[in-house]
Amino acid sequence: FELTYADDNNQFLYYNNAHQDPDTMFAKRVPPQSGSRMSTVHGSLPPARMKNVEWVIGTLRNGNQEYVRTIVPGSPEGVINTHNYQAMYYDDGSYAGINEIVFNFKPWLDWYLETTGQRLVGGSGPFAPAAASHGGSDATSGASDAGGHGGDAAPAADATSGASSY
Repeated sequence: FELTYADDNNQFLYYNNAHQDPDTMFAKRVPPQSGSRMSTVHGSLPPARMKNVEWVIGTLRNGNQEYVRTIVPGSPEGVINTHNYQAMYYDDGSYAGINEIVFNFKPWLDWYLETTGQRLVGGSGPFAPAAASHGGSDATSGASDAGGHGGDAAPAADATSGASSY
């Protein structure tokens, strides 16, 4: 696992220095980055990726979500590179920063599937399952099609009827 923490001032304060070589890390960090602003830590990213970083920080800072999970596309075979961001709060409820945990999810998934005897099926993209068929559904079917409401069929709808017409 790679663990990082950035405070409420967007300052990168901590990472677990488990890897001596940053090239072996999914989220490459080096000791001199500690204390740097997040924009400096991510300064080498292309603008489109930097927008993603800004979105994650803004989403967590503004309380829109408690956490954000991502899968980094383009990972090598056998790797599901996941980045999980969790908002942290002070005792008074104000935003305190972000904890990030980064790891290869693939070994966990393989273990789970082997242990439970389950398997993954379907899917047409790297992260999304194929669209499911909904059989004979249409724009007029519904949960109450079987009737049983004691009475004749509902009158035909028109342009002036509505739920509040009484």
